[in-house]
Amino acid sequence: MSEKLVSQRQELRGVGVSSGIGFGHARVMQTSSLQVPRYSVTAEDVDKEIGRLRKSVSSVSRELDQMIRRSPKKAPKEVKTFLEVFKLLVNDSTMFDDVSDRIQTQQINVEWALQKHLEDMLKLFDSLTDAYLAERSDDIGHVIRRLQEELTGERRKIQEKVRNAQSEVILVTNDLSIADVIWLTEYEELDLVGIVTEKGGPTSHTALLSQTLFIPAVVGVAGALSVIKNNDRIFVDSNSGQIICNPTASEIKEIERNVKAQEKKYSQLYRARRRVAETKDKFRVTLKANVAMVSGLDEILHLGAQGVGLFRSEYLFMGRDNLPEEREQMESYRELIDTMAGRPVTIRTIDVGGDKLLSAEARKRNYFSSAEKEDNPALGLRAIRFTLANPNLFITQIRAILRAASGADVRIMLPMISSLQEIREAKRYIELAKTQLREEKLEFNEFVPVGIMIELPAAVICAEELLAEADFASLGTNDLIQYTLGVDRGNPSVAPLYDECHPAVLRLIRAAVKAAQKQNKPISICGEMGGRREMVPFFLGLGINELSMVPMQIPIVKEMIRSLKRSSCQRLTLKLVKSRDSGEVRKLLEQFTEKGVEENVG
Repeated sequence: MSEKLVSQRQELRGVGVSSGIGFGHARVMQTSSLQVPRYSVTAEDVDKEIGRLRKSVSSVSRELDQMIRRSPKKAPKEVKTFLEVFKLLVNDSTMFDDVSDRIQTQQINVEWALQKHLEDMLKLFDSLTDAYLAERSDDIGHVIRRLQEELTGERRKIQEKVRNAQSEVILVTNDLSIADVIWLTEYEELDLVGIVTEKGGPTSHTALLSQTLFIPAVVGVAGALSVIKNNDRIFVDSNSGQIICNPTASEIKEIERNVKAQEKKYSQLYRARRRVAETKDKFRVTLKANVAMVSGLDEILHLGAQGVGLFRSEYLFMGRDNLPEEREQMESYRELIDTMAGRPVTIRTIDVGGDKLLSAEARKRNYFSSAEKEDNPALGLRAIRFTLANPNLFITQIRAILRAASGADVRIMLPMISSLQEIREAKRYIELAKTQLREEKLEFNEFVPVGIMIELPAAVICAEELLAEADFASLGTNDLIQYTLGVDRGNPSVAPLYDECHPAVLRLIRAAVKAAQKQNKPISICGEMGGRREMVPFFLGLGINELSMVPMQIPIVKEMIRSLKRSSCQRLTLKLVKSRDSGEVRKLLEQFTEKGVEENVG
């Protein structure tokens, strides 16, 4: 794809998958622009081409081995799993044999033989119409592309471009494989302040690692490569998903002020991390972190996290063909618990389905229910439905959690609950796991609280009945908004309709909180709304005293809490839930924070 020279200001939109803002010079890594050479070879040169294939496989495999061994300081341990899967695909004998056969029978060069292999594989995936294979097809595409880059020397050119980039780099590309992301993090001298990709969603490799490494990232940006060129000045707002290419002079001044303010604020907030999150009228709030990895937790503690409010256990299972057994899971949970050093840890049971998929091979090997394509996976066999349909997987995970929780403050949270039957069935399996552990005389925690995620309108409507069966609840606002408004926030074409300020969303949250208060059960927020500074007054007004969020937001939310009086927030909340539209909600929130000191603390 050729670069389009653009000097005028342009604004793009995508899906923000981390937090913070970044401003820098674009470095375009146009892997999609690779020109795959195509030519015929003589019979005498066939062996030479197959030798080139063997050499490229060996070279890429060595690079991956090196990445695995080096274990970059900034990269989470779990990325090794992804790298190992990538390596398996690189060394796949079926691929090697097929490409070699094409070289021999068609007498074509190795780069083109790889391309034909990829095209046939993608056609095969399309013909199977299996949504669960989408992720694997992307992985195969990355592997073929990587081998072609090695053969053509394009990889070295791409790496050199990135290495020679000036400071404050915004990386712009069509997509990043896990190996690409790890490669980038290995270069400490690279001042990477933002990532923009045309592909990807909230659960992509880019999203996961940008959150862990605290890099602002916006994915699913349609047209990014046709608009942005090298050295363009780019502003990335991963909070809103906004990207400004070549901002105006006045905008640049404002952006630079905001970036400096962000740096200053983070520095100040970091120093104040030991302060309590307490309003001016002494209403105290517990601030916890949402976590997907068991490594990098020291930084979370430094940011002031008082525990883990949501551990996304599904990431232990994703991107691998052999699912983690009980011992491996137990060790991962124990590492998490030990690192938190007595602070409470809430582990959500595996939440797969929809846009979070186990590999097709894992499903095949484990004979999981509903291995066939689902026409609408967001409304299909996901989360608690999936685990209840696959009780062996569920019981194994529960056993691992209970054993890891011995002597610790650990809670189990069930995702996407919609009925009493689901809670009761899940609790029966939990009791079965306890019975097994007793019989086997294994040490475990007998008294782990079992809670539910409220993230469906049905769960809000029946919240009182559901909470009568649960020990606690946490509002998963991401899915609650999606299912309430019928909007897929991972789809850029409708992402602007994903609106956390919609009155229906606010009223549902209030209803769930009232139900919990009536049942005298703890309720928290663990969706992204919990980390939104501007939404803090609403939650305080409802009486919510626990928020869990992306770690980097903890100091910001704490500062907001300390600047407010709960009594003022209560008056605001009454107005918010009576609002007619989201515009009115936003106006009220803006007025409240802008007026600030006088009204809020007076």
